[in-house]
Parts: sequence; structure tokens; C-alpha cells
Amino acid sequence: MPVIGLGTWGMGGWVEKDTSHDESDRKAIRRALDAGINHIDTAERYAEGHAEELVGEVISERERSSVFLVSKVIPEHLSYDDLLHAAENSLRRLRTNYLDLYLIHNPNPAIPITETMRAMDRLVDEGLIRHIGVSTFTVPQFEEAQSAARHPIVANQLHFNLAYRAPEKQGLLDHAKTHDWMFVAFRPIRDVLLLEKKPEILHAMCAKYGKTSAQIAVNWLLQQENVVTIAKCGTKEHLDDVLGALQWKLEEADVHRLRMEFPLPSSLPRPPAPAL
Repeated sequence: MPVIGLGTWGMGGWVEKDTSHDESDRKAIRRALDAGINHIDTAERYAEGHAEELVGEVISERERSSVFLVSKVIPEHLSYDDLLHAAENSLRRLRTNYLDLYLIHNPNPAIPITETMRAMDRLVDEGLIRHIGVSTFTVPQFEEAQSAARHPIVANQLHFNLAYRAPEKQGLLDHAKTHDWMFVAFRPIRDVLLLEKKPEILHAMCAKYGKTSAQIAVNWLLQQENVVTIAKCGTKEHLDDVLGALQWKLEEADVHRLRMEFPLPSSLPRPPAPAL
């Protein structure tokens, strides 16, 4: 899985479809692909499927095998028939005959996980998806889903970054390493930039490496074992900032210092965030 992916939450609208920024959104997707970011993450939930439509328009201009394409099924569609139908609709909107990775967007305790995973297994068997993933699953939820599936669950998408490390405390990082699945961190930068006062250690790391706060945060993430990340690079400046986190490495001692000395999540302002 490519270490950096393009997130598309907010493209084509938020919860509801909004076509007023379609051209700039298409441009952002093309710009990311041209820069070498070939992992694109989207979902049927985003803008009522319009984000998938925009992604589909852009990737139809390219060789399909050059893109690692990911989408997600909403928890309301996790029954067997609904999931198969949702996958079919996502493929149609994305103008493709397969997904590289298909995620359960959130758990739904109202629908038996055995039913959900039976549908996921069928999608793999039929070649409509190459790999199964989940999102926002705890360790017990992940293990329950895996026990119900014949094919491996290869990824779990979670809110995780230098400033917000709840999944680490919940044992998910260790579980990814020991069970060999990819930890896909979303919101890699936002929480770090939301800090009212940047910690002294962050200033020190920026000065030492000649990098921005965002680049330090993304590089720190990518040095965690089995971790990749997705970021919405809606502008050229944001894209350049994210790309500037690549092709260099924090020293191991600095990775450890950031883990130990960076403020805990309780120091963050916590405005309500839209569901991913």
C-alpha cells in the first residue's frame, strides 16, 4: 500500500452533494496523481457518492492499474444484500470494475458481522475487490470480523497523529504489527496545527530539520511500523507540504522524543468534527 494517500472527504460537497467546486476538486485529484500520489481514498458517504463520481472521472483518464483505489461502505449497508448492492454502486460511480481495497466505514452492532463478512468474501471471490479493510474498529471488533471472514482483513483506518494517539493507547498499533495489517492514519496534520501553542519540541524539530510542523508530523507517522496515512491535499500548497514529509527521516531518537514529550490529546481543542 502506498505510504501517502489522497483523502477526498469534502470533495464534491460534505454530507450532501455540492457541485460548485467540482472543477477545483478534479484539479486537486489530478495534481496529486501527477505528483506521484497514486493511493486515493473515498467513500459512498462522501457527498452522497459525488466524491466517488469525481474520482471516477479523473482516474478514467489514466491507466487503472496505476491507481490504488479505496472506498468504504456505510454501516447502514452492512447486511449481505445491501453491501453487495453498495459495492456495485461504488464501482459504477468510480467507473471501474474493481477496488484495490474496500472498507467497512464504521462498525454496526445491529447487523451480524458474519453476514457482512460473508458479503465481503464474495466480493473478493468475484474479483470486485482485491482486499478487505475496516475503519474505526477496536482490537476486539477487528478480531471478531477477521474470525468471520475467509479472506484476511489487511487494513484498519483510524484517527491517529502525533497529537492524537488514542489508538496507540488502545493497543491498535501493536496489533497491526503482530497481526500484519496496515494502520491507515487519517487526519495526520489537523490536530497538530490546532494546538493553541506549539510545543517547544516541535519548534526544535522544525529548526533542526528545516521542515514545517506538518512535515514533521507526517514524517513521524510514517516512521511507525505498519503505518501509512491519507491527507486531503486540496491546494498545491497543502500538497507540497505533505510531499515535503517524504524522502528524509527523523532520527530514531527524535521519533522517540516526539512520542514521549508531545502534548497528550487532552491539551487539544476538540471542536465537533464531521463523520469520516
